Amino acid sequence: MRILLTIILLFSKILSQSIDGKFYAGNNFYNNSKYLEAIEIYEQILLEGWESSDLYYNLGNSYFRQNQIGQSIWAYHKALKMNPRNSDLSHNLEIANARIKDRIILPEEFFLLDLYRHIKSRYTFNEWLIIGSITILFTVVLFIVSKTYLFNNFVLEKVIVFLLIFVLIEHGIILDRFFDENDNKLGVIIDNEVDAYSGPFYGDNSILFKINEGTMVKIGQDQKNWLEIILLDGNRGWIPLEKVRFL
Repeated sequence: MRILLTIILLFSKILSQSIDGKFYAGNNFYNNSKYLEAIEIYEQILLEGWESSDLYYNLGNSYFRQNQIGQSIWAYHKALKMNPRNSDLSHNLEIANARIKDRIILPEEFFLLDLYRHIKSRYTFNEWLIIGSITILFTVVLFIVSKTYLFNNFVLEKVIVFLLIFVLIEHGIILDRFFDENDNKLGVIIDNEVDAYSGPFYGDNSILFKINEGTMVKIGQDQKNWLEIILLDGNRGWIPLEKVRFL
């Protein structure tokens, strides 16, 4: 058992060093404006099952420099999932989104809903779990203190009630973030002028509309190498699988 554990640790160390070496090589290509070479290495790292916010950030920048807007938007979204408070990421994503051709602009949301989504997306799912756990612990400690009659007063009781409400709100957000994390039905279009058909095959199906790279879509049904996509404005159509990267 000890020998097996040693072998696993040694293999993990060697693999980690290999990944670090590739990432370093990719960064060298990026710093020397060799963006295609950098992209190739970054994508190889992802294929090996390793990911990080910095990796997606550099990959997004490399794709953007190559004018592959869809791929860059996909990478920035992946990076923001792991590091939602990175202002540079948000700024780059905003610039990339502005380059989307014929992008769909929805009316402004009700400010409370917009505020809720901003608060929810400010922390990752794991960070929300930590915040929720700390709040529960603090609430329990205050409740125990209040029952010792050493600090039993009206203000303390009000604080406990407030914290209980806060705990409920936090765990509602945690549940919402959990569904976000496990929702694999979002994707980004990675090609320009993609035809959306009325059915999942070429031939007699009519072209309903065209969609450009960088557009975020919701994934509906799938059939062989085809996906049904749903746009933000509610339009639906079928496109080839290779035209989308999943978030």
